[in-house]
Amino acid sequence: MSMQFRTWLLYGICAAAAAPALAGPVEVSFVDVDRYVDAGDKFRDEARNLRILEEHLKALGQRHLPEGQALKIEVLQVDLAGEMRPTRRGTDMRIARGGADWPRIILRYTLQGEGGAAAQPREESVSDMTYQMRSAFGFAQESLYYEKRMLAEWFRERFASAP
Repeated sequence: MSMQFRTWLLYGICAAAAAPALAGPVEVSFVDVDRYVDAGDKFRDEARNLRILEEHLKALGQRHLPEGQALKIEVLQVDLAGEMRPTRRGTDMRIARGGADWPRIILRYTLQGEGGAAAQPREESVSDMTYQMRSAFGFAQESLYYEKRMLAEWFRERFASAP
């Protein structure tokens, strides 16, 4: 091992040790995926979409949960914004018209506080009927933009430690 590599390795270890502790963890599970209304095409998009939602919820927990708290989220239903429509090439394309095609996710969550005491599980339907009436600031091309924005707003309302 070269001296320069060792120096960089040691620097990386020290930097990681000096980093502030991250907020409490978020555990995400998906229940009865086969019964979801619309999590994307089962063969191409579904697994990727669920992974994106899971990563987003975990990132929200890192950003907003007070230290010492943990959150368990069970996703019970997913209905993504828009509808899948066939194209002339034989593939499907998601079309979001802003009508009755708003995003909706039903979940059950349990918040665990310091000392391991867990609150009663709560079930909520998170939706955004006005998902296309607000500006997307050019980010609407991001994967699952509307769902991510909706979940971020819900998460901040429920769990943010400071405004």
